[in-house]
Amino acid sequence: MLLWFASRISSRIRRLSAEADAAIDAKGRVTRLLTASDAQDEIGDLSRGFTTVLSRLARYNSYLEGMAGRLSHELRTPIAVVRSSLENLRASQSADESARYLARAEEGLERLAQILARMSEASRLEQGLAAASREVFDATPVVRGCVEGYRLAYAPRLFELVLPTSRAFVLGTPDLLAQMLDKLVENAVDFAAPNTPVRVILATDGERVTLRVENDGQPLPEALRGSSFESLQSLRSAPSAGVPHLGLGLYIARLIAEFHAGKLRADTLSAGRGAAFEVGMKVAGRAV
Repeated sequence: MLLWFASRISSRIRRLSAEADAAIDAKGRVTRLLTASDAQDEIGDLSRGFTTVLSRLARYNSYLEGMAGRLSHELRTPIAVVRSSLENLRASQSADESARYLARAEEGLERLAQILARMSEASRLEQGLAAASREVFDATPVVRGCVEGYRLAYAPRLFELVLPTSRAFVLGTPDLLAQMLDKLVENAVDFAAPNTPVRVILATDGERVTLRVENDGQPLPEALRGSSFESLQSLRSAPSAGVPHLGLGLYIARLIAEFHAGKLRADTLSAGRGAAFEVGMKVAGRAV
């Protein structure tokens, strides 16, 4: 019986090892996912753990492959602007023409700088979160102050603010909570229909604090409804010709939500009239 039991365990481990080896090719791409075992033992837990890891790795690889195309498109436009401006500047005959082409070249360089800054932002945040300290704070004044700033920064866009009657204590960092709200509001402003408000709602029920950002406009793509943004995703089906959008904003918001023991969720408003992004966080005990 002991020999049979040992052989059975050894056989399951070898099969799991073989499936894990076959799941990733020589180039590091996930070619297949494991079939999670339903066995209620340690090997079953290991199998389900491998399945979860490979699933997340597959989504991350998919994002990286898609990001290469988006990044190529985003870089192509400013590089073309700089190149053409320099060529025209070389052939310009007057000071006015030279100044105009020089200004266009500077605009292209600024666009390149924005792309590089956004790419490094996520990396810096991941490193910073590992060393960041947490404190219990009231999210209400943080959200109120942010929305007051948005009304100036995004004028004439209207903002509607709903705050709880009681304090909303969470465990985290006020600056990071504000950065997360910045990303959600920036996304909402980009997709909001003209002349419609962006709604920022902070609520608490005694057990959870919920921060919600809504905008009227196009409904959320079907593939992203109910998404918790476990991988880097972009809401734009095509790259933008304006401000660079590399799909990092919501990823950064998710990282900060998790830092506050929360989860970022997205869904379509009723009747498909817009999108909503919601972060649910645990209520923290008030600091003494």
